[in-house]
Amino acid sequence: MAYFAIAVYVALPFLFLKLHRTWGAIVAILGLWLPIEFRVLSAAAVPVWASITAGMLAGVFAFRSRADIFDVTAAFDFRRFSLREGAVNFALFAALGLPTAVAIGFIRLRLAAPDIRGIPALVATIFLFNALPEEILFRGIIQHTIESACKNRSVAAVFAALIFGAAHLNNGPPVPNYKYFVVATLAGLFYGRAWRTHKNVLTSTVTHTMVNVVWRAFLR
Repeated sequence: MAYFAIAVYVALPFLFLKLHRTWGAIVAILGLWLPIEFRVLSAAAVPVWASITAGMLAGVFAFRSRADIFDVTAAFDFRRFSLREGAVNFALFAALGLPTAVAIGFIRLRLAAPDIRGIPALVATIFLFNALPEEILFRGIIQHTIESACKNRSVAAVFAALIFGAAHLNNGPPVPNYKYFVVATLAGLFYGRAWRTHKNVLTSTVTHTMVNVVWRAFLR
C-alpha cells in the first residue's frame, strides 16, 4: 500500500502538467503540497521522511521544464547562493518577529540553555526535512509562479507569505492557530526576501533553518 501511494503521489504532478498548461500546473502544485500537509500519505503507512523526500524530487523533476513555475537551475545554483543574504534576513526577521511572537503570546522567552550536543542533528534534520522542502514549494514554486504571472515581486512576496502562513493554521493546538499564522506569515516575507534576490532556494533555506533551529532550541 505504501509503495503504491508513493508511486501515485509522484506520478500525478507529471500527469496534471500534461493535461493543461495553467490549471494542470495549479493542480500539480496542490497535489504535491496537500497530501503531505494533511498527512494523507501517512495514513497509507508512508513515513513522513519518505513523503517529504518523494515530494521534493517529484517537484524538481516535474517542473524542470517549466521555468515559469520553478527555475530549477537558479534554485540550486551554488554560484547564486548567499550565506550573507540568508543571515541578514534571519537577523531582520529576528528583530521584528521575536517581539511580535512574544507580544501575541506565541513564544515565551526562557533562560535555560539547550543541550548543544543535539544542535548539529537538529540543524541537519530541519534543513533537509523541514526548511528545504518548504522553500522549494513556497518560494521556489509558489512565489515564483505568482511573480511570473503578475510581474510584481512585492505582490508575489506578500501572497506567498500569506499562503505560507495559512499552511500553518493547522499546526495546533489550537486549530486554527492564528498566532502561528501571524508569525509564519511574517517569517515568510523574510524567507521570500532572501530567495528573490537570486531566486536561490538554498539561500532562503538557510534563513528558514536558522529561524527554526533558534525557535526549537531556545524558545519552546
